[in-house]
Amino acid sequence: MEHESLEALRPWQELLAVARTGHLTEAARDLGVPQPTLSRSLARLSAQVGAALLLRQGRGIVLSRHGRLLAEAAERAVAEVSEAVRRIRADVDPGAGLVRLGFQHVLAADLVTRTLRDFHAERPRVRLQLSEGGADHLVADVAAGRLDLALVAMLQRVDAPGLDVRVLGTEPLLVLLPASHPRAGAASIALAALAGEPFVAMAEGYGMRTITDRLLRDAGVALRPACTCEDLATAAGLVAAGLGVTVVPAGMAPPGTVEVPLDHGGRRPERVVQLLTHAGGPASEPVRALHAALAAAVPARLRRGDAGPGPRPPE
Repeated sequence: MEHESLEALRPWQELLAVARTGHLTEAARDLGVPQPTLSRSLARLSAQVGAALLLRQGRGIVLSRHGRLLAEAAERAVAEVSEAVRRIRADVDPGAGLVRLGFQHVLAADLVTRTLRDFHAERPRVRLQLSEGGADHLVADVAAGRLDLALVAMLQRVDAPGLDVRVLGTEPLLVLLPASHPRAGAASIALAALAGEPFVAMAEGYGMRTITDRLLRDAGVALRPACTCEDLATAAGLVAAGLGVTVVPAGMAPPGTVEVPLDHGGRRPERVVQLLTHAGGPASEPVRALHAALAAAVPARLRRGDAGPGPRPPE
């Protein structure tokens, strides 16, 4: 019988074996245990339940009314637990397990997809379940165990209970202006200089919204969003259309816009790219392998500014 090594299932499996064979001797043989051992185990189960589970019938054994009731529940329990164990073993299989990886949209093309391509070439049978979303949601999903790994970019190092955080590198933050903006040719620009400008903001919970809100708060600037969206490429497009200004990571400028270095109290702010796992480290060998692949590949690509051809994807 499958998963006999799970001791919690053994009493139920023994009861089902007796129900199937109608003989203690045959049931013991099927289970691979001595008959006296099986008899004692069933007696303990009967004592725990508080009712006789087996009845003698000629030279065989049948289940009592209470035995049949318990056997019906045991059959369901064994089937469900066995299926859960099968799925767990499939997920942690070193050669063909499952890895649940989350990342922000803007990290996909230049940092994630190339690493996944190389990882797949080395481990083609490992299954990847990918999730894209805002940084706050990804942090919560890793902490809750809904994701194995997450790659996020935030203004500061993530500090949340239940998480292990590995900083992989940084990306500079810039102000994105319409090409016709009076400050489009400036060497740098402070957020205070944008007071009164229409501002294009990301939705609450997205990494760039969290970053921008923090920068504005530190600078003592109150900008009311003229537009709010969930896609960083859309935000850049709105800037190109002259509907406002925004803050972006480097490499986001579409035609009709200009990236200007951001001056934040005399320094150039950056967002910190981080790899998150649940406290205690990656749980399975496939998760550990992808964690190692991301930890090795992402810093090198950040140092090169390897954004790949064409515009960046949305965040």
